[in-house]
Amino acid sequence: MLTKGSPTVNELEEALKLIVRCVQGEAFLPELRAIREGETHRFRCLHPFIDPVDGILRVGGRVKKAFIPYDSRHQMLLPAKHPFTELLIRHEHQNNLHAGQRALFAIVRRRFWPLQAKNVIRKVIRQCITCFRANPIKTTQLMGNLPSYRVQPSPAFFHTGVDYAGPFFIRALTQARKPMITKGYVCLFVCLSTRAIHLELVSSLTTDAFLATLRRFTGRRGPVSKIYSDNATNFIGAEAELEQLGKLFATDEHAKQLTEFCGSQSISWSFIPPRSPHFGGIWESGVKSVKYHLKRVVGSNKLTFEEFSTVLVQIEAVLNSRPLTPCSDDPNDLTAVTPAHFLVGRQMQSIPEPSYINLKLSTLSRWQLVQVIQQHFWKRWLAEYLPEMQNRQKWYKITKIRPGALVLINNPNVPPMQWPLGRIIRTHPGDDNIVRVVTIRTANGECKRGVTEISLLPLDREDILED
Repeated sequence: MLTKGSPTVNELEEALKLIVRCVQGEAFLPELRAIREGETHRFRCLHPFIDPVDGILRVGGRVKKAFIPYDSRHQMLLPAKHPFTELLIRHEHQNNLHAGQRALFAIVRRRFWPLQAKNVIRKVIRQCITCFRANPIKTTQLMGNLPSYRVQPSPAFFHTGVDYAGPFFIRALTQARKPMITKGYVCLFVCLSTRAIHLELVSSLTTDAFLATLRRFTGRRGPVSKIYSDNATNFIGAEAELEQLGKLFATDEHAKQLTEFCGSQSISWSFIPPRSPHFGGIWESGVKSVKYHLKRVVGSNKLTFEEFSTVLVQIEAVLNSRPLTPCSDDPNDLTAVTPAHFLVGRQMQSIPEPSYINLKLSTLSRWQLVQVIQQHFWKRWLAEYLPEMQNRQKWYKITKIRPGALVLINNPNVPPMQWPLGRIIRTHPGDDNIVRVVTIRTANGECKRGVTEISLLPLDREDILED
């Protein structure tokens, strides 16, 4: 008989029991037959029984004398891998304000006993978009191979990374009681093959100041083939003072002057993807080391421009004396290989020299003897430093990233629930055909991001282990 209006509580309860009976009849047919015939089955530890009132398979258990409702003493048995079980747990998860795993487990066990309940609950919570947006998981990708300029011998600073640090407060050189305080910045140049560091103090974030710093650097360290840097968008929002640097790099006038200078010096310039500092980890590590010493040496003192420059030169000497590899146990190796070994003994306009390592020292001229010493350090660089770069310290899995996937774009300046949604429209695979940079379309246009700065939604996420 058909009735009109909303279903009553009794009707909803009867409908639920009918669905449970159908699910149990579909998933537990052999067990139901074994229970009726008194044979052994896989649920014997639960001591199940068929309820004579509603015909539902329930858990017998050991708490039948507890003062709790009948459904809590004898829960309805449900299969693990069934759409109804997932729908039921998802309903309880949403109805209880997206409860966590333990709370949801306790709520479900009040009436039902799903097999492998913890695994099903974990799966439901992992696929919940609301929970994911509240605590998004950043996408990771298999750590890439080192580029050629990191693993091949070359003159120091032939391939260079550049970055800014600051601001630092500079005191004007005056005898006044309250001297003027200005801002200064540290421009760091790092050799990408030997990890040698060159520090320059910059008075302002202008194109002229940057080009002057670049001229001083090339005049002291020799010709540079290629310079790598970020595009300064890493600073926007994270450091309010360095937002000016991001605006400087974004102007056409700065790009024009930089292109003209690099063209006259035969220097090519390459930018890493926006907001992906791990692509420039070698100069980010250098900035961290410089700040480590500055905090302990300078502290809150206000130095003059000359005093600050002197401190930077001393820090540069300390950092260039750090060992690249663990100290050797060989008594013939008097010291560990350091960046300073590759900076001393090279002319500013050096030419390639043949290898003299296999020749007798008594047959060499003084110049050839100097070259043997330098080539000995390169030999140790190949034997000691390169093997240390072999291991991947993290990111061991390959994440399959396809166009069309929905992602959250990480923004550290707003709560995760306010991170913008976007759709991947293009992927940019590397030499190993693994995607580490993507182009995303958002409501405000297109942007390019590294995969570590996006969060793939659960249904689009697929990780595989590297062979």
